[in-house]
Amino acid sequence: MRVLKLVVWDLDETILTGILEEGDEEVNPEALRIVEQLDKRGVLQALATQNSPDIIPMAEAKFDWFKYFVHKEADWSPKSRKIRRILSELEISPLDTLFVDEDAFERDSIVAQIQDISAWTLSELKSYLDKADTSVTEESQLRPQMYREQKSRLEEQNASQDYEDFLRSCDIEIFIRPYEPQDALRVEELLTRTHRMNLGVLPVEEAIERLNQSKENHVLIAEIKDKYGDMGRSGVLHLRPNDSENAAIESLAISCRTKARGLSLAMLVGLLRHPDARFQEYHCRYIFNGTNRPLRMLLTAAGFKPERGTDELTLRAERLLRVDLPEWIALTYLPESR
Repeated sequence: MRVLKLVVWDLDETILTGILEEGDEEVNPEALRIVEQLDKRGVLQALATQNSPDIIPMAEAKFDWFKYFVHKEADWSPKSRKIRRILSELEISPLDTLFVDEDAFERDSIVAQIQDISAWTLSELKSYLDKADTSVTEESQLRPQMYREQKSRLEEQNASQDYEDFLRSCDIEIFIRPYEPQDALRVEELLTRTHRMNLGVLPVEEAIERLNQSKENHVLIAEIKDKYGDMGRSGVLHLRPNDSENAAIESLAISCRTKARGLSLAMLVGLLRHPDARFQEYHCRYIFNGTNRPLRMLLTAAGFKPERGTDELTLRAERLLRVDLPEWIALTYLPESR
């Protein structure tokens, strides 16, 4: 497991002490404590249970703790199938996912069927949390709520006859500002947790160390909010000038929550167009990490061109200026944190 992003829970005889269908509604107090602890740490939680789909609306009405699950799957199909649907829906890798079940057969079965997923008991998860770093950013604490807000966005989007009218109604704002010391923990989180939109050329420890090495570096932060809520600090760009006209991108990470059409591109272009990031030419190395193909496509959309025979890409300032951004996104450049 790389980073714990998602915990998928079994219900019967794991969260509950017995079987819901048989009338047992008593909650395992240790499981509930862990569920609440994970929510405070910003770890997403989902439910995969061998029960009739009818139990979901019933449980939502009856159990207050059901609110902690951002996605629920209940049917009689194999549990592995439900977990795969959860991973697809939340766009989270098995490498960052933990399945919790008190039944050893179920744990071993899931590990055998879903490559790279981890499967633990309650006591193993408790031991892990007791030893884990307890520092949590504001964005981490709000992550489950942000996913619930994203679900509301998608529901309204699906109900809208005109997608662009829907996007205009979202009041999307992106704020670009210089990095400040209090951003360090969140930047480390972005560089560690983000895989699809991460340049990933430098090891995270080295990337963090370089952020504060020289005042000549240009580090920028992007924050997003819309009518559904504040998504917080969702992007970081670290430029190292080679001279007065050229700069290399040392680090670039953009949260996967920005995947809505045009939003990731607007964020990247916005970061590069900030007054502190204006150069005549930008260079970066792109190294495929197994999942970051979307970043390569994003760099190309922003105007980066590959240098033949190398892993480097180059962007001229005039190409950057020609990129058209959606009119339904408001970009604001700030000289300092709000």
